[in-house]
Amino acid sequence: MKEKLSDLLKAVIDDLFDRGDLIPEIVKTKSEVHGDWSTNIAMILAKELQENPKELAKKIISSLPDKKWIEKVELAGPGFINFFLTNLANLNYLKDLVKSEGSFYPFQEKTKKNILIEYVSSNPTGPLHVGHGRGAALGSSLSNLLKKSGNDVLQEYYVNDQGLQTKILADSVHKKYLEKFKIDTSKINDANFYKGEYIDELATKIKNRENDTYIELKDEKKFIDLIIKEMMKNIKMTLEEFKVNFDSFYSESSLYKELGSNQNKIQKVLKDLEKEYSFKNEGAIWFKSTQFGDDKDRVLIRSDDKETYFLSDIAYHKDKFDRGYDEIINIWGSDHHGYLPRIIASIKALKLKSEKLKTFFIQFVSLVKKGQKTSMSTRAGDFVTLDELIEEVGVDAARFFYLAKKSDQALDFDMDLAISEDKNNPVYYIQYAFARICSLEKELKERKMNFNIKDGINNLDLLNKKSELEIISFLENYKIIIEQCNKNYEVHPICFYLRDLASKFHSYYNSEIIIDDEENKRNAKFTLLLAVKKTIKSGMDVLMIETPEKM
Repeated sequence: MKEKLSDLLKAVIDDLFDRGDLIPEIVKTKSEVHGDWSTNIAMILAKELQENPKELAKKIISSLPDKKWIEKVELAGPGFINFFLTNLANLNYLKDLVKSEGSFYPFQEKTKKNILIEYVSSNPTGPLHVGHGRGAALGSSLSNLLKKSGNDVLQEYYVNDQGLQTKILADSVHKKYLEKFKIDTSKINDANFYKGEYIDELATKIKNRENDTYIELKDEKKFIDLIIKEMMKNIKMTLEEFKVNFDSFYSESSLYKELGSNQNKIQKVLKDLEKEYSFKNEGAIWFKSTQFGDDKDRVLIRSDDKETYFLSDIAYHKDKFDRGYDEIINIWGSDHHGYLPRIIASIKALKLKSEKLKTFFIQFVSLVKKGQKTSMSTRAGDFVTLDELIEEVGVDAARFFYLAKKSDQALDFDMDLAISEDKNNPVYYIQYAFARICSLEKELKERKMNFNIKDGINNLDLLNKKSELEIISFLENYKIIIEQCNKNYEVHPICFYLRDLASKFHSYYNSEIIIDDEENKRNAKFTLLLAVKKTIKSGMDVLMIETPEKM
């Protein structure tokens, strides 16, 4: 009905004020006292036209044509226009929902986009920890949302397999590897080495498989590549368990491979920047990032002739743009917040369309157990892995708790709540609503009662209790939420919506006899339940969370 009201208002506004370009904002009201839908278009026009918003609202209302599906239109407050629809009109969305075949999803983009989304991209110097899990959950769910809305989406993981950190990782494993052969390693300075059980486990794995091949490192790069390969194998297994499947694993090392011009992508982008936007100082090559709003200029090549990570990141982003995507999305940890201005600066310097790039930041995650927070340090090996979290709370709870809060807000992950089986645990509460509906459908069959959906649709007007009308109205909010999530590139509103829908259903279930003796009313009720079930299934599918039929 939102689209119909929007078209109706646009026609009136164009006729009255010659403003057919103005798209009125129409929202669902929070209280039935204010009708079903509301718009503030009169107040927006009042600012432009320097007129009284109430008088403008009256003029708009009086110019609206009579429609059978509109019961009445009222002026409210400083100039809101509230629409009260007929019961029949409010049933249209519900009817379309239950008639839909297969999986239900209420929104399609008018213009299909080709989108690249890069997320997680954790350095392969350790297992994925609970902080990475939040980015993994958001990236995969957002990709899923955008795909379902009709876009082409490629999910990419950027593998940092170059540089000092990979060497430190390999050295850390090699020291442990030597110790497996009782070789004295006391003279090796391991102050900066990675610690943790995973280092020892990897050393044991290499020894068992390769024996003494790597006691003497004749080819250090080969050993580093081996360690990175093993680390990525474990990371991919964790991601797959967490329902995260990337289309592409893009290696940083590929940026250093020669192209046809005897230049690699690093050298090529450096040459492009050198034309106007670089300078030499104290033996280093610098990028003039301050010319594009950065707070200081940045080093591209150090005085020892080594490339910085920043230079390879520029080359990687240049390659993203060269691949021709309509939108490029980065999901980064909050510790990279200060990194964005220099990346934007480099994109502008390369004369690329910086507006194509959208970057979202993930705030830190703290695990809370028995009221106590757990701190983490990857280098010290003192951290909780994503595998450990999954084992303790399960994939579904982990994904939901990660997604249920806006990503730019810090998250306290309550592990005790995540494993509880009561209404305080939102994911359990939603899954239980779905399972309850499945149980009612099963009970109906056991009583040898048939559910006739056609009869149910024809008798939906029998659902006139307050709890039923609330659910009918609330179901249409799902489409609004999905549209909002696509517009804002977020998924947490779906979590809130599903929790509230489950709550309304459970209240209805506890207060009403669902398997009614009167056939027409029973069919109408089960039609409503089918709509709730399909909506829960749709939302949980976006979040990539299971909807078990039995709990």
